[in-house]
Amino acid sequence: MFANDYLYIMREKDKIVLIIPVCIDDIVVATLGSIYIVSFKTVLSNNFDITNPGKLKFMLGILVTYDYTN
Repeated sequence: MFANDYLYIMREKDKIVLIIPVCIDDIVVATLGSIYIVSFKTVLSNNFDITNPGKLKFMLGILVTYDYTN
């Protein structure tokens, strides 16, 4: 896993499978495979109290939109 102060990337067989940007105490999890999100959230919840406010709407004041057809 590559890490710096604000971005974590998990690779599996030279393919990015999980992208995790972090801002203070907010974490966004992005992936094409939901199994990675479930696994990541399980590990976090075993070690920390976490909440899931639902689908991302804003991050750092930027509006997030979704294009489900692509």
